[in-house]
Amino acid sequence: MKIEIKVNEPLSVEQVAMLYRETEFAKPLEDNNRLQEMINHTPLVFSAWNEEKLLGFARCLTDFEYFCYLSDILVLPYYQKQGIGKMLVHEMKEYLGSRVTISLRAEDKAQGFYEQMNFEQTDKMYRIKRVG
Repeated sequence: MKIEIKVNEPLSVEQVAMLYRETEFAKPLEDNNRLQEMINHTPLVFSAWNEEKLLGFARCLTDFEYFCYLSDILVLPYYQKQGIGKMLVHEMKEYLGSRVTISLRAEDKAQGFYEQMNFEQTDKMYRIKRVG
């Protein structure tokens, strides 16, 4: 299987919703307009493809100079543990360069993945939880 990582490849609402659904990612998916707005306002997306099939993506909120928040990284369950997530993170790090700090919030089950990718754990994250 040949994996190609693309930067800011246009993605449809249907493709994005499918990834969230298949990975059981906790995000409301009923409102296509809301998903489209999310897509429209995400400045940096790395997507993994096998020919025409979308296998996963990493969605980044960034200023391209100082900071990048890795909001979501998803790989279809059948393709997990094959290095696709690592490829997405590697491409993101290469693209942004060493001057940009990359931060994220990880679920417990994903912490080992981020530790392997040399992310440093921190406990100083705060949030205001969304409604809906």
